[in-house]
Amino acid sequence: MTTKLNRFFALTAMVSLSMISTASLADGQNSGQSVYISENSTVSGQTLNLQLPVQAGAGDYFAGSLNITTGASVSGGSISSGTSFLAYCIDPFQWSSSTPVSYSTSSLSALGSSQASDVSKLYSQSFASTSGSNVNSAAFQLALWELAKDDGKLSSGQVQSTGTTDKNVVALASSMISNAKNGVAGPTQYSFNLYTSSTNQDYLVASMTSVTPVPEPETYAMLLAGLGLIGFTASRRRASSRV
Repeated sequence: MTTKLNRFFALTAMVSLSMISTASLADGQNSGQSVYISENSTVSGQTLNLQLPVQAGAGDYFAGSLNITTGASVSGGSISSGTSFLAYCIDPFQWSSSTPVSYSTSSLSALGSSQASDVSKLYSQSFASTSGSNVNSAAFQLALWELAKDDGKLSSGQVQSTGTTDKNVVALASSMISNAKNGVAGPTQYSFNLYTSSTNQDYLVASMTSVTPVPEPETYAMLLAGLGLIGFTASRRRASSRV
């Protein structure tokens, strides 16, 4: 019985800690700094048949999250003491590079006030849903391109879906775009680093702010049950000590 109680108390403590923990995906606001960036790999997303400005006609392009390395210097063709981050492409006009390229760092406001507002709402509303989901990541990337760099419609402009583009991705991206443009912004959950280059694809990296996540009802129930069991056990021990 003691072993079971210890395990339950440990679980209760873990739940309590998870309620106040936050994740960090970026290095915060560093506007004006110059860094080197290389793209390591794709993380989550899909290869989609799209019309993009980097090529005449439709073609297969990866849409989704990327892993990039940033650092202040390059040695032997590699970034020295680099740090890896989850990023999204925010520039459909140029290609990425696996070799280090010099980038400038700026805040999200560099996109323009309207675009920055839409992109911020997109992250607040939809970014969490991309974790581990190829469909959601691909849809999020399409929505990000449209809100930051195009006309907000996947049926027109420079970023367009085609008849063979995954319909589930297109429908979800359209919903994300509509919600970002018309929905109410939630709490500010992220700060942003916008990495721009004159020769290569630009990246956007989001960092969690110190917003305490609201626990699910089940989490509250587990925590209260744990606290109740702790109180019951303590009262039993006091009663036993009197005998």
